[in-house]
Amino acid sequence: MESPSAEEVIEAFTDAVQDQLDTGDAIEVPGLGTFSVEHRPSGVQEEDGVRRLAPPRNEVVFTPEPGA
Repeated sequence: MESPSAEEVIEAFTDAVQDQLDTGDAIEVPGLGTFSVEHRPSGVQEEDGVRRLAPPRNEVVFTPEPGA
C-alpha cells in the first residue's frame, strides 16, 4: 500500500478544516493554532474617496498557538 503524497495529506487537512468551519465550529491544531469563523456586520467602507456599503460576512480567523 502506497503512502499518501504530501499534496493528498494537505488536501485532506484543508477539507477537514473547511467541513468543521462550515458547521460554525472552531478547529484546534495542536502545535499550530486555532481556526474559527467570526461574523463581520455590514459597514461603510471608503476607498479612493468612494464610499460603499460592505455586506455582512463570515471570515475565517487563525489564532496561532502561543510559542508556535
